Amino acid sequence: MIEEALRFDADGLALEGRLAYADWLETPTGAVLICPPHPFLGGDMDNNVLQALSTALAGRGLPVLRFNYRGIGGSETARDLADDQREFWQHSSCPRYEAEIARDCEHALATLHRLLPGIPAVSVIGYSFGCLPALTIAATTPLAKLCLISPPLVKWPIAPATLELNCPRALFYAPGDFACPSEAIEALHASGHGPRELQAFPDADHFFIGHEARLAEAVTRFLVDA
Repeated sequence: MIEEALRFDADGLALEGRLAYADWLETPTGAVLICPPHPFLGGDMDNNVLQALSTALAGRGLPVLRFNYRGIGGSETARDLADDQREFWQHSSCPRYEAEIARDCEHALATLHRLLPGIPAVSVIGYSFGCLPALTIAATTPLAKLCLISPPLVKWPIAPATLELNCPRALFYAPGDFACPSEAIEALHASGHGPRELQAFPDADHFFIGHEARLAEAVTRFLVDA
């Protein structure tokens, strides 16, 4: 596998990312964008789940772009993140910053299309908070497929109508997840229409530590084989 470090523009800021792809790949038939978890809860492109997904998907011939939101790692920011973090911990959310990092995902998607011109529709994966910007993208942009992993339904509920999409979608979760109760995600899945999957990982939790390979295998199967 080859992994290239890159930087791309988002609202005049330089964000860092990594594009992974198989060393044998010549003409990709698709690509994947991964939207990271909330940066104030430890979300970055080196997250254990993002790394496992990137390696597995690249190995099956799908180039993968993962990146750091503005102000995280080597990504630039025009905001005082200390103030944003205080607001987040006081109110469990920081809407202004969260709106900006949602735009980061849109810029990352545009970057992927620019790096791989002519590819068919891209698939998008959202993990934890990253499910929210992934859904925002899916509502306005044609996608090949959409994967949502452990959407944080306790803190950020998702309206069933949001999943009325034209692309196949899959939900992956861990029963007992403090952020993603089984009954909530099962109800969300049942409310949708069209091609969709739901898969549980009974021995895992929200962070999938020790279960990264199983999760990556399931996501890869959905994106590549299903």
